[in-house]
Amino acid sequence: MSPWNQGRATVEALLANGDLERVPVAPDGAQRLVARARTHLLSAESLAETDVELAYDALHAANRKALTAVLLAQGLRPTRQGGHISVYEAVRAQLDPPLGSVLVPYERIRRTRNVADYLDELPGTGDDVQADLPECQAIVDVVAKVVGQMPAF
Repeated sequence: MSPWNQGRATVEALLANGDLERVPVAPDGAQRLVARARTHLLSAESLAETDVELAYDALHAANRKALTAVLLAQGLRPTRQGGHISVYEAVRAQLDPPLGSVLVPYERIRRTRNVADYLDELPGTGDDVQADLPECQAIVDVVAKVVGQMPAF
């Protein structure tokens, strides 16, 4: 498979900065992360009315694990330093265009989840969780299609 050039400069910068690191290509591990992301979406849906804070944790975890699956399938993973933001930056750089509009909710969901974690406020309502579920489902669905199609970085 030929190298993936879209977003290469961004990914190389994230590697050079220590925000990403190289690991063995792990397509099976990537598929497991996608499966866990799907489970987190089910958890978010079931928690929407009873625990909005934990539901947003689940939505964010689903998105993060899905995008991490793309990287793992390429032999990359975020470092502690790079964290959740480097996952989004690396995948967005490689997939936008054409899939950027599907990935856009990642940052909003991350910030919404952070409201509860860092500001000690409820991040929204059960209705908000239900409204955000389809966008998070779209992220996981896109990743499920992309994993395995992109070459090792």
